[in-house]
Amino acid sequence: MNVKQFRQAHENSWRELERACRTRRQSFKSAEQLDAYARLYRQVSSHLSYAKTHFPTNEVTEYLNSLVGIAHNRFYQADKTGFSAVWRFVATDLPALFRRMGGYIAVSAGVSLAAMLYGYIVTLHSPLAAYQMVPAQIAGVNTAHIGPHTWDDPVIASEIMVNNILVSLYAFVGGVTLGLFTLYILWKNGLMLGVLAALVQSSHKTAVFWSLILPHGVTELTAIFISGGAGLAFAHRIISPGQYGRSRSLVHALREAVSLMFGVAGMLLIAGTIEGFLTPSFLPLWVKYGTAILTAVLWFLYYGWAGRKNHRPDSGDSRNQEGLRNGPAMRDS
Repeated sequence: MNVKQFRQAHENSWRELERACRTRRQSFKSAEQLDAYARLYRQVSSHLSYAKTHFPTNEVTEYLNSLVGIAHNRFYQADKTGFSAVWRFVATDLPALFRRMGGYIAVSAGVSLAAMLYGYIVTLHSPLAAYQMVPAQIAGVNTAHIGPHTWDDPVIASEIMVNNILVSLYAFVGGVTLGLFTLYILWKNGLMLGVLAALVQSSHKTAVFWSLILPHGVTELTAIFISGGAGLAFAHRIISPGQYGRSRSLVHALREAVSLMFGVAGMLLIAGTIEGFLTPSFLPLWVKYGTAILTAVLWFLYYGWAGRKNHRPDSGDSRNQEGLRNGPAMRDS
Protein backbone atom coordinates (compact mmCIF):
# COMPACT_ATOMS: atom_id res chain seq x y z
CA MET A 1 0.00 0.00 0.00
CA ASN A 2 1.46 3.36 -1.02
CA VAL A 3 0.83 6.66 0.75
CA LYS A 4 -2.08 7.61 -1.49
CA GLN A 5 -3.89 4.33 -0.88
CA PHE A 6 -3.11 4.50 2.83
CA ARG A 7 -4.54 8.00 3.07
CA GLN A 8 -7.69 7.18 1.09
CA ALA A 9 -8.35 4.14 3.25
CA HIS A 10 -8.03 5.86 6.62
CA GLU A 11 -8.41 9.62 6.24
CA ASN A 12 -12.04 9.60 7.43
CA SER A 13 -10.92 8.21 10.78
CA TRP A 14 -8.23 10.87 11.07
CA ARG A 15 -10.66 13.67 10.37
CA GLU A 16 -13.14 12.25 12.88
CA LEU A 17 -10.49 12.22 15.61
CA GLU A 18 -9.38 15.71 14.60
CA ARG A 19 -12.93 17.01 15.04
CA ALA A 20 -13.15 15.36 18.46
CA CYS A 21 -9.94 17.11 19.51
CA ARG A 22 -11.38 20.53 18.70
CA THR A 23 -13.92 20.42 21.53
CA ARG A 24 -13.49 22.59 24.60
CA ARG A 25 -12.28 19.67 26.72
CA GLN A 26 -12.59 15.95 26.39
CA SER A 27 -15.72 15.18 28.40
CA PHE A 28 -17.52 11.85 28.19
CA LYS A 29 -21.16 11.85 29.20
CA SER A 30 -21.51 8.08 28.91
CA ALA A 31 -19.53 4.87 28.72
CA GLU A 32 -20.47 4.67 25.04
CA GLN A 33 -18.79 8.00 24.24
CA LEU A 34 -15.69 7.03 26.20
CA ASP A 35 -15.44 3.71 24.42
CA ALA A 36 -15.94 5.29 20.98
CA TYR A 37 -13.19 7.85 21.60
CA ALA A 38 -10.79 5.21 22.95
CA ARG A 39 -11.44 2.95 19.97
CA LEU A 40 -10.85 5.79 17.50
CA TYR A 41 -7.67 6.85 19.32
CA ARG A 42 -6.26 3.31 19.21
CA GLN A 43 -7.16 2.99 15.55
CA VAL A 44 -5.36 6.17 14.52
CA SER A 45 -2.41 5.23 16.74
CA SER A 46 -2.07 1.99 14.79
CA HIS A 47 -2.14 4.01 11.56
CA LEU A 48 0.73 6.13 12.92
CA SER A 49 2.70 3.01 13.75
CA TYR A 50 2.20 1.71 10.21
CA ALA A 51 3.18 5.06 8.70
CA LYS A 52 6.38 5.25 10.76
CA THR A 53 7.34 1.81 9.54
CA HIS A 54 6.59 2.15 5.81
CA PHE A 55 7.09 5.87 5.05
CA PRO A 56 8.71 7.51 8.10
CA THR A 57 9.78 10.72 6.32
CA ASN A 58 6.47 11.44 4.60
CA GLU A 59 4.33 14.39 5.69
CA VAL A 60 1.44 12.01 6.37
CA THR A 61 3.47 10.52 9.20
CA GLU A 62 4.21 13.97 10.57
CA TYR A 63 0.51 14.82 10.48
CA LEU A 64 -0.50 11.61 12.25
CA ASN A 65 2.18 12.10 14.88
CA SER A 66 0.77 15.56 15.65
CA LEU A 67 -2.81 14.31 15.69
CA VAL A 68 -2.12 11.36 17.98
CA GLY A 69 -0.14 13.62 20.32
CA ILE A 70 -3.06 16.00 20.73
CA ALA A 71 -5.54 13.14 21.12
CA HIS A 72 -3.32 11.55 23.76
CA ASN A 73 -3.24 14.75 25.81
CA ARG A 74 -6.98 15.16 25.55
CA PHE A 75 -7.55 11.57 26.58
CA TYR A 76 -5.13 11.24 29.47
CA GLN A 77 -4.27 14.72 30.66
CA ALA A 78 -6.35 15.99 33.57
CA ASP A 79 -8.08 19.33 33.34
CA LYS A 80 -6.31 22.32 34.78
CA THR A 81 -6.78 22.64 38.48
CA GLY A 82 -7.79 25.76 40.27
CA PHE A 83 -10.88 27.83 40.68
CA SER A 84 -12.00 27.46 37.07
CA ALA A 85 -12.05 23.67 37.33
CA VAL A 86 -13.94 23.79 40.62
CA TRP A 87 -16.40 26.28 39.18
CA ARG A 88 -17.01 24.16 36.10
CA PHE A 89 -17.67 21.12 38.27
CA VAL A 90 -20.13 23.00 40.47
CA ALA A 91 -21.84 24.99 37.72
CA THR A 92 -21.99 22.39 34.97
CA ASP A 93 -20.71 18.89 35.61
CA LEU A 94 -22.44 18.12 38.91
CA PRO A 95 -25.99 19.13 37.92
CA ALA A 96 -25.58 17.42 34.54
CA LEU A 97 -24.47 14.25 36.31
CA PHE A 98 -27.44 14.52 38.67
CA ARG A 99 -29.80 14.59 35.70
CA ARG A 100 -28.15 11.57 34.11
CA MET A 101 -28.47 9.66 37.39
CA GLY A 102 -32.00 10.93 37.98
CA GLY A 103 -33.63 7.51 37.76
CA TYR A 104 -31.49 6.04 40.53
CA ILE A 105 -31.95 9.11 42.71
CA ALA A 106 -35.72 8.92 42.20
CA VAL A 107 -35.72 5.29 43.39
CA SER A 108 -33.64 6.31 46.40
CA ALA A 109 -36.06 9.10 47.27
CA GLY A 110 -39.05 6.80 46.72
CA VAL A 111 -37.75 4.21 49.18
CA SER A 112 -37.10 6.83 51.86
CA LEU A 113 -40.45 8.55 51.39
CA ALA A 114 -42.30 5.23 51.38
CA ALA A 115 -40.62 4.31 54.67
CA MET A 116 -41.49 7.71 56.10
CA LEU A 117 -45.14 7.29 55.15
CA TYR A 118 -45.23 3.74 56.50
CA GLY A 119 -43.69 4.76 59.84
CA TYR A 120 -46.06 7.70 60.14
CA ILE A 121 -49.23 5.69 59.46
CA VAL A 122 -48.32 2.73 61.67
CA THR A 123 -47.23 4.91 64.60
CA LEU A 124 -50.26 7.15 64.30
CA HIS A 125 -52.49 4.09 64.51
CA SER A 126 -50.47 2.39 67.27
CA PRO A 127 -47.87 4.54 69.10
CA LEU A 128 -46.38 1.51 70.85
CA ALA A 129 -45.38 0.10 67.46
CA ALA A 130 -42.72 2.82 67.32
CA TYR A 131 -40.59 0.76 69.73
CA GLN A 132 -40.50 -2.04 67.20
CA MET A 133 -39.43 0.19 64.32
CA VAL A 134 -36.89 2.63 65.77
CA PRO A 135 -34.46 2.70 68.74
CA ALA A 136 -36.01 3.20 72.19
CA GLN A 137 -34.43 6.64 72.65
CA ILE A 138 -36.26 7.80 69.53
CA ALA A 139 -39.57 6.10 70.28
CA GLY A 140 -39.55 7.35 73.88
CA VAL A 141 -38.66 10.97 73.15
CA ASN A 142 -40.69 13.53 75.12
CA THR A 143 -42.43 15.30 72.27
CA ALA A 144 -44.47 17.54 74.57
CA HIS A 145 -41.44 19.73 75.28
CA ILE A 146 -40.06 19.85 71.78
CA GLY A 147 -38.94 23.27 70.60
CA PRO A 148 -35.91 25.47 69.95
CA HIS A 149 -35.22 25.72 73.70
CA THR A 150 -34.47 21.99 73.82
CA TRP A 151 -31.55 22.28 71.45
CA ASP A 152 -27.93 22.61 72.54
CA ASP A 153 -26.61 24.27 69.36
CA PRO A 154 -23.05 22.96 69.00
CA VAL A 155 -23.66 19.51 70.49
CA ILE A 156 -26.93 18.65 68.75
CA ALA A 157 -25.86 20.15 65.42
CA SER A 158 -22.55 18.29 65.40
CA GLU A 159 -24.16 14.97 66.39
CA ILE A 160 -26.85 15.19 63.74
CA MET A 161 -24.34 16.30 61.12
CA VAL A 162 -22.14 13.29 61.88
CA ASN A 163 -25.20 11.03 61.69
CA ASN A 164 -26.21 12.45 58.32
CA ILE A 165 -22.69 12.10 56.97
CA LEU A 166 -22.68 8.46 58.06
CA VAL A 167 -26.11 7.81 56.56
CA SER A 168 -24.99 9.32 53.25
CA LEU A 169 -21.74 7.37 53.30
CA TYR A 170 -23.48 4.09 54.15
CA ALA A 171 -26.07 4.65 51.43
CA PHE A 172 -23.27 5.16 48.91
CA VAL A 173 -20.94 2.37 50.04
CA GLY A 174 -23.93 0.02 50.31
CA GLY A 175 -23.83 -0.22 46.53
CA VAL A 176 -21.16 -2.92 46.83
CA THR A 177 -23.77 -5.16 48.49
CA LEU A 178 -25.75 -5.06 45.23
CA GLY A 179 -27.69 -2.17 46.73
CA LEU A 180 -29.27 -4.15 49.55
CA PHE A 181 -27.56 -2.23 52.35
CA THR A 182 -28.29 1.02 50.51
CA LEU A 183 -31.99 0.23 50.47
CA TYR A 184 -31.87 -0.75 54.15
CA ILE A 185 -30.25 2.53 55.19
CA LEU A 186 -32.68 4.58 53.11
CA TRP A 187 -35.63 2.71 54.59
CA LYS A 188 -34.34 3.02 58.15
CA ASN A 189 -33.68 6.74 57.84
CA GLY A 190 -37.09 7.45 56.33
CA LEU A 191 -38.82 5.25 58.90
CA MET A 192 -37.26 7.19 61.77
CA LEU A 193 -38.53 10.52 60.45
CA GLY A 194 -42.02 9.15 59.85
CA VAL A 195 -42.25 7.71 63.37
CA LEU A 196 -41.10 10.99 64.93
CA ALA A 197 -43.62 12.96 62.89
CA ALA A 198 -46.46 10.74 64.13
CA LEU A 199 -45.34 10.93 67.77
CA VAL A 200 -45.09 14.71 67.61
CA GLN A 201 -48.53 15.01 66.05
CA SER A 202 -50.07 13.37 69.10
CA SER A 203 -48.56 16.17 71.21
CA HIS A 204 -49.93 18.88 68.89
CA LYS A 205 -46.43 20.12 68.14
CA THR A 206 -46.47 19.42 64.42
CA ALA A 207 -45.84 22.98 63.26
CA VAL A 208 -42.92 23.43 65.65
CA PHE A 209 -41.49 20.01 64.80
CA TRP A 210 -41.40 20.62 61.07
CA SER A 211 -39.95 24.08 61.63
CA LEU A 212 -37.02 22.28 63.26
CA ILE A 213 -36.72 19.74 60.45
CA LEU A 214 -37.47 21.38 57.12
CA PRO A 215 -35.06 24.37 57.03
CA HIS A 216 -32.04 22.07 56.93
CA GLY A 217 -33.96 18.89 56.09
CA VAL A 218 -34.71 19.87 52.49
CA THR A 219 -30.99 20.05 51.74
CA GLU A 220 -30.09 17.17 54.02
CA LEU A 221 -32.65 14.71 52.65
CA THR A 222 -31.81 15.64 49.08
CA ALA A 223 -28.17 14.86 49.82
CA ILE A 224 -29.12 11.50 51.28
CA PHE A 225 -31.31 10.71 48.26
CA ILE A 226 -28.38 11.52 45.97
CA SER A 227 -26.07 9.30 48.02
CA GLY A 228 -28.54 6.45 47.75
CA GLY A 229 -28.85 7.03 44.01
CA ALA A 230 -25.06 6.84 43.65
CA GLY A 231 -25.03 3.56 45.56
CA LEU A 232 -27.85 2.10 43.48
CA ALA A 233 -26.20 3.15 40.23
CA PHE A 234 -22.99 1.41 41.25
CA ALA A 235 -24.96 -1.69 42.27
CA HIS A 236 -26.65 -1.72 38.87
CA ARG A 237 -23.26 -1.74 37.15
CA ILE A 238 -22.19 -4.70 39.26
CA ILE A 239 -25.29 -6.66 38.29
CA SER A 240 -25.49 -5.52 34.68
CA PRO A 241 -22.18 -4.12 33.37
CA GLY A 242 -23.41 -3.93 29.80
CA GLN A 243 -21.41 -4.55 26.64
CA TYR A 244 -18.22 -2.83 27.84
CA GLY A 245 -17.11 -5.37 30.41
CA ARG A 246 -17.55 -5.34 34.16
CA SER A 247 -14.21 -3.77 35.09
CA ARG A 248 -14.49 -0.85 32.68
CA SER A 249 -18.14 -0.30 33.52
CA LEU A 250 -17.44 -0.31 37.28
CA VAL A 251 -14.58 2.16 36.96
CA HIS A 252 -16.80 4.54 35.02
CA ALA A 253 -19.71 4.09 37.46
CA LEU A 254 -17.42 4.63 40.45
CA ARG A 255 -16.03 7.82 38.94
CA GLU A 256 -19.53 9.21 38.48
CA ALA A 257 -20.64 8.11 41.95
CA VAL A 258 -17.65 9.73 43.64
CA SER A 259 -18.31 12.95 41.74
CA LEU A 260 -21.87 12.95 43.07
CA MET A 261 -20.55 12.42 46.60
CA PHE A 262 -18.44 15.57 46.33
CA GLY A 263 -21.69 17.42 45.74
CA VAL A 264 -23.27 15.60 48.68
CA ALA A 265 -20.43 16.74 50.94
CA GLY A 266 -21.09 20.36 50.02
CA MET A 267 -24.82 19.97 50.60
CA LEU A 268 -24.29 18.43 54.04
CA LEU A 269 -22.06 21.34 54.94
CA ILE A 270 -24.83 23.76 53.97
CA ALA A 271 -27.42 21.73 55.85
CA GLY A 272 -25.20 21.62 58.93
CA THR A 273 -24.76 25.38 58.88
CA ILE A 274 -28.52 25.94 58.73
CA GLU A 275 -29.03 23.32 61.40
CA GLY A 276 -26.54 24.93 63.74
CA PHE A 277 -27.74 28.50 63.47
CA LEU A 278 -31.27 28.78 62.08
CA THR A 279 -32.95 25.59 63.31
CA PRO A 280 -32.44 26.16 67.08
CA SER A 281 -33.13 29.89 66.88
CA PHE A 282 -36.30 31.60 68.17
CA LEU A 283 -37.05 33.18 64.82
CA PRO A 284 -40.72 33.12 63.74
CA LEU A 285 -42.00 29.93 62.14
CA TRP A 286 -42.63 31.71 58.87
CA VAL A 287 -38.92 32.49 58.57
CA LYS A 288 -38.02 28.83 59.00
CA TYR A 289 -40.67 27.58 56.62
CA GLY A 290 -39.69 30.30 54.17
CA THR A 291 -36.10 29.09 54.34
CA ALA A 292 -37.24 25.54 53.60
CA ILE A 293 -39.23 26.67 50.56
CA LEU A 294 -36.37 28.84 49.33
CA THR A 295 -33.81 26.05 49.57
CA ALA A 296 -36.20 23.63 47.83
CA VAL A 297 -36.65 26.05 44.93
CA LEU A 298 -32.92 26.74 44.68
CA TRP A 299 -32.00 23.05 44.62
CA PHE A 300 -34.71 22.37 42.06
CA LEU A 301 -33.41 25.11 39.78
CA TYR A 302 -29.79 24.13 40.29
CA TYR A 303 -30.11 20.43 39.64
CA GLY A 304 -32.83 20.84 37.04
CA TRP A 305 -31.38 23.62 34.91
CA ALA A 306 -27.76 24.51 35.73
CA GLY A 307 -25.23 23.56 33.06
CA ARG A 308 -27.76 23.02 30.28
CA LYS A 309 -26.40 25.84 28.16
CA ASN A 310 -23.55 24.85 25.89
CA HIS A 311 -20.26 26.56 26.61
CA ARG A 312 -18.06 28.19 24.05
CA PRO A 313 -15.13 26.19 22.75
CA ASP A 314 -12.03 26.57 24.85
CA SER A 315 -8.90 28.07 23.41
CA GLY A 316 -6.64 26.17 25.78
CA ASP A 317 -5.29 24.01 22.96
CA SER A 318 -5.41 26.76 20.36
CA ARG A 319 -1.77 26.48 19.43
CA ASN A 320 -1.95 22.73 18.95
CA GLN A 321 -5.20 22.99 17.03
CA GLU A 322 -3.80 25.72 14.80
CA GLY A 323 -0.76 23.60 14.13
CA LEU A 324 -2.97 20.67 13.21
CA ARG A 325 -5.13 22.76 10.88
CA ASN A 326 -2.22 24.53 9.27
CA GLY A 327 0.20 21.60 9.33
CA PRO A 328 1.90 20.17 6.27
CA ALA A 329 -0.45 19.26 3.49
CA MET A 330 -0.74 15.57 2.88
CA ARG A 331 0.46 15.33 -0.69
CA ASP A 332 0.04 12.15 -2.61
CA SER A 333 3.16 10.30 -3.48
